[in-house]
Amino acid sequence: MSKSLTLLMAAAVAAGVFGCAQFAGVNSLRGEDAATIDKAPAEQKLYAGKRPGSGAPIARTFKEQPPLVPHAIENFDEITNEENQCLECHSPANAPKKAAPKIGDSHLTVAAAVRMERYQCNSCHVPQVDAKPLVTNTFSGNVAAK
Repeated sequence: MSKSLTLLMAAAVAAGVFGCAQFAGVNSLRGEDAATIDKAPAEQKLYAGKRPGSGAPIARTFKEQPPLVPHAIENFDEITNEENQCLECHSPANAPKKAAPKIGDSHLTVAAAVRMERYQCNSCHVPQVDAKPLVTNTFSGNVAAK
């Protein structure tokens, strides 16, 4: 964009030529003061401090739900192409030694290596907290009790 056009547009914005008359009455959820403190609830960390293997598995609420992580993951390293700390306990080779659930067969190649499209565990498997719901919810799930 030419310098003169940029300056012309900047002057027009400053003068209110591109005013927001069509947006009159529309406000931010934070109000008029953009420096307002975020009203999001504080982050919950029910499993913070719990070591892997110390928590019971969390019941699933629907049949195809990925298992939830019943332990803290804050101290785990970021999953990279070179390293995935989840596999230290959950790989087919290590799971029996660590008494940990083995990753599902759907996550493995024929040679029992982890498929790269399933390598980023925390895309589906997340820690769960016992927190008050943000909105009213009547969902009860569809998994039959064992």
